[in-house]
Amino acid sequence: MEYLLQNLTETLSSMANVYNDILKTAQDKQKYIISGDIDNLESVIYQERNLAENIILLEKKRRYIMQSINQTLGPGDETPVLGELIEKIRDPYKNKLKEQYDAIKDAIMKVQVINKSNTMLTKHSLKFINNFIRTICSESLNDSTYRQSGERNEPELKEMLIEVSA
Repeated sequence: MEYLLQNLTETLSSMANVYNDILKTAQDKQKYIISGDIDNLESVIYQERNLAENIILLEKKRRYIMQSINQTLGPGDETPVLGELIEKIRDPYKNKLKEQYDAIKDAIMKVQVINKSNTMLTKHSLKFINNFIRTICSESLNDSTYRQSGERNEPELKEMLIEVSA
């Protein structure tokens, strides 16, 4: 049991570090969305994907350890959740696991808030771009018609109010 708790502590420590890295990249992403820095935004999105893959692997490891702990504790119907396990064990692991659990929950909550903000910023940016395109085009993009085949015939953007030649 000692080995399993030590392994769980190490896994949660790794998860907390990765979640803090995810939080940092979400903050960087927000900065790049606001500034319009597409190159760095693309790099941050790639980092997010790698960090998400790391979290998936660590979560699988955590679940395996939790199942092993459950088997060691005795027959049970379900794998205990981490919060329940923390209540069942004693120090020194109890305090350490509680700290890591709280750190992970805190990081996840912060990431959710920033991601919600980033989603809103992105939607507003896209709305602004669409409105800008509609403003500089003489024909409305809403004037769609249908062909005889039933496919949608999108309007062409022929007349531009701004010269775009280089």
